[in-house]
Formats: sequence, C-alpha cells, structure tokens
Amino acid sequence: MAAVAPIALGSLVGGSIFSTASQVMALDAGSKAASEEARSVEQQAFFNEQQAARTLRFQQATANAVGAASGVDISSGTPAQLELDRAKQAAIETLNIRRTGQVAAQGLRYQSRLLRRQIAPTIIGGVFNTGSLLGSYAAKGGNLNSFKGSGFGAEASGAR
Repeated sequence: MAAVAPIALGSLVGGSIFSTASQVMALDAGSKAASEEARSVEQQAFFNEQQAARTLRFQQATANAVGAASGVDISSGTPAQLELDRAKQAAIETLNIRRTGQVAAQGLRYQSRLLRRQIAPTIIGGVFNTGSLLGSYAAKGGNLNSFKGSGFGAEASGAR
C-alpha cells in the first residue's frame, strides 16, 4: 500500500499538469486560428474591393459608350453629373468594403489577444491546483484517503 501512494500522487499531479498543458495548447491554437482568420478576412476584403472597383469601371465605360452612341455630349451637363455621381458612389462602395474587412479583422485580432492573455492565468491556476494537491497530500501525512471520490485511497483499494 505504501508503494501505491507515490504512484497515485504522481498520477494526480501528472493529470493536473496534463490538464493545464492541454488548456494552454487549446488557447494558443485558438489564438493562432483567429489571427489567420483575420488575415484571410483582410485578403478577401481586398479582393472584393478590387472586384467592386473593376465592376464599377465597366459600368462607367458602358454608360459612356451608350451616351456617346446616342449622340449626346457626355462631357458636360447631366451626363457629366451622372458620371461624377457614379464615381463618388464607386469610391464610397470600395471604402465600405475595405472598412468592413478591417473591422472584421480587428475583431478577430482582439479575440486572438484575449485568448493569448488567458494563457498565463491558466498556467498559474494549474500550478496552484497542483500545489493544492501536493499540500493536501502533505497535510494528511502522505495519506491518499484524503482524496475521497478521486479513485485513490481506502475506497479504491478496497480497505475499510
């Protein structure tokens, strides 16, 4: 029975350390995933911005061609005002796409930072948990019966 106590204690301590390490790895992986997703969102927003600008250039060219084909002077008056309005709308749309991507990426980076900031408290909690296990073991004089319900001690060995 005396040889079982150090093994059982080692299992408790090892389990606590493993649990803490698993939590830290999960937080780190989540942080890295959020950072990568932020990068992806920015790239997608850039692509969407370029596509919107391209589409609007084609629309402007089509409008110019239709106006010129109809014999209307497109360099002044209402056609010029329409062209100016379309250019403003194009700029607003591309800036909106860019800003939407920036805001989404910023949120993901913030999430990544929050996950990273949880790593140190998780490690500290794991250290305290392990220390508590060792302190409880030492306070009971090395008797694992203090860990009732843990699968160790007298109830686990069948002793009464």
